[in-house]
Amino acid sequence: MKHVLEIILVAFCTFSAGAAAQVYQWKDPENGANRISNTAPSWFRNAYGDNRNPRVLVYYYGVLVDDTSLVYEGRVSLRSRTYMGRYLPQLIPPTSLQARR
Repeated sequence: MKHVLEIILVAFCTFSAGAAAQVYQWKDPENGANRISNTAPSWFRNAYGDNRNPRVLVYYYGVLVDDTSLVYEGRVSLRSRTYMGRYLPQLIPPTSLQARR
């Protein structure tokens, strides 16, 4: 029953007329509650299949365009398969992130 309510909540937030164009969904690591926001969590930009951070799903006008549980190539592929994903900011390859350190 809990999962049904979560699905209904996500559907309502992503498909309602007043919803933001870009919606982030993740499970709060402190209390396990699902969070839905139009602002990305602080760890989102550095999440490349990193199991230390919660999985973040990104919906753009109701279409899934990013999933941080995927490796870089999977995320790029997911974005390229959707019309809206092509207009999101480019992902930085993980090798570029390592070179910056």
